[in-house]
Amino acid sequence: MSTDPSEPEAMSKRWVLGFGSYLVLLNLVLVYVLLKIWPGKLPIQTESEVTFLWGLPPTPLWIETRYLLIAATAGALGSYIHLATSFADYLRNRQFYRSWGWWYVLRPFIGAALALTVYFALRGGLIAGTTGAENLSPYGVAAVTGLAGMFSKQAADKLRELFENMFKTEHPPRADKLSTP
Repeated sequence: MSTDPSEPEAMSKRWVLGFGSYLVLLNLVLVYVLLKIWPGKLPIQTESEVTFLWGLPPTPLWIETRYLLIAATAGALGSYIHLATSFADYLRNRQFYRSWGWWYVLRPFIGAALALTVYFALRGGLIAGTTGAENLSPYGVAAVTGLAGMFSKQAADKLRELFENMFKTEHPPRADKLSTP
């Protein structure tokens, strides 16, 4: 640990071990949830039941709810890929600092939220035509939303560009120009 206040504080070995364990557990949970909500056969039925944990009663999932869960989970998994790779790279280079702690913790939640936003944009017809949920491919939904989570900066930039183009305002010259005295 350095006493120089301008130098970033490195993570302790205990914290690195704990965070590495969190990453392994997070991966297992995300893959487990994705497998549980994944449709058993295509096309997806209008409503089917899912048992998330042993001993709990099955939960009915409507087709749109299933796609929302697939989008959020795939987005979180995409962000997980980004953060786990970053963790390994910075750890290897001995540049894993405390100031990045919250970035790593929040990354999967940011990925899930962004993936849902991308899914809404796609389903809303902004990028693709409107179609019934029965005609969607869970593979396509998972691929696009997983990539949105993995490349969240680029996905957010593209959504910003789309929004700015859709709601572009032009300021026409004023007919009653103000004159200076």
